[in-house]
Amino acid sequence: MSASDSPSSPASTPIVPTPPDDGAGSPAVAQSRQLSATFDSRPWLKLLIVVTTFLALVFAVGVAVHLLSYISHTLLLFALGGLLAYAFDPIVEWIRMRTSGKRWLGVMILFVLLIGVVVLAIILLSKELIYQVETLARQHTQIQTAAEQKLADLDGWLAARNIRVDLQQYITHPPAGVKTWGEAVAHHVAGWLAHAAGSVVEGIIVLLITLYFLIYSREMHEGFDRALPARLRPYALQWQSDANHILGGFVRGQAVLALVLGAAATVGCLLLGVHYWLLIGLFVVFASLIPVFGPYIGAAPAIVSALLTPGGAILTPVVRAVLVLLLFIVINEGGSKILYPRLVGSALGLHEVIVLFVLFAGLEVGHIWGVLFAAPLTALAIVTVVQLYRFWQGEPPVSITQIMNKGGIRAEEHGTP
Repeated sequence: MSASDSPSSPASTPIVPTPPDDGAGSPAVAQSRQLSATFDSRPWLKLLIVVTTFLALVFAVGVAVHLLSYISHTLLLFALGGLLAYAFDPIVEWIRMRTSGKRWLGVMILFVLLIGVVVLAIILLSKELIYQVETLARQHTQIQTAAEQKLADLDGWLAARNIRVDLQQYITHPPAGVKTWGEAVAHHVAGWLAHAAGSVVEGIIVLLITLYFLIYSREMHEGFDRALPARLRPYALQWQSDANHILGGFVRGQAVLALVLGAAATVGCLLLGVHYWLLIGLFVVFASLIPVFGPYIGAAPAIVSALLTPGGAILTPVVRAVLVLLLFIVINEGGSKILYPRLVGSALGLHEVIVLFVLFAGLEVGHIWGVLFAAPLTALAIVTVVQLYRFWQGEPPVSITQIMNKGGIRAEEHGTP
């Protein structure tokens, strides 16, 4: 018998196909099925686990926030740099595609354009701005006296019509609650403005952080995605897409809205002959960065300045103040009804009531920075929780921003403002 006829020869050994091992008989799968059956038979147990997991997550977030509070200033600088990077990223990509160059070249072109715009604004407006600041500092006592006299005249006019208000006393000696709240807000706003005006070095640091984020953001995203498990990667990619839409859209929209409202207020006050029109326009720009009620805050100094500006035979201070009030009503209505939904509202996907609530909560928790970051962080938290929940339930990832925007469109079709 030849070697090929031997029973131990590979040619004579029958090949039996091995059935695919789907893991159905493994102990881990059996234990998982038993645990799923337990959950199905005892819904209260599943609810208890969900509530416990949620409370543990809240506790972990609270501990993380407490620990991060020790480096809050550093986090603030990186947060500002990251937000600016989100805002400028589409512009950098547009420049890169038009020039067919590297990403760093698009970043450099963008920064050169921004520096050019800033230099041009300084050349055109610095002289008038310095003059208005010096005049306001020199005449602040006369302005305060004139304002008190205007209030006394208004009280007399109302008293002649049997309306007892005593506005002068109310403004000079406000109630305890109003005074405390107003002093707190004024203190934090004044401190923030003084800090922002004096921190040139920190502004340069924020720009450098923005520069690094813009240049290396693609590498950081790819490295982060490769480090994630394959099952979690689709959820992370969808979360990144929603985060880009929320943060980038919010910053770009809010910045464009603030610049448009500030420019309109500046031109309008200049045409109406209101003193300190450039300072008013700059104040409106910064106030409009606060969503929803920021533009209304910006109208207050304009109306006061209009009342204190000397008038003529036709354009009296009262007439000028009424015209300024009408101007800001038109500006704010156009901004809130036309620009805000298209520039900011579509990015956040939050109802105005929710935005208003989180703004007041942000003011109470984080003062001026809490107001600025409250709305986008709330939208980002909703996206994060939904994606984590879908991952836990084994459901495919979805775009939360698209769902929220579709809901807003349907609400508008049914007549909801």
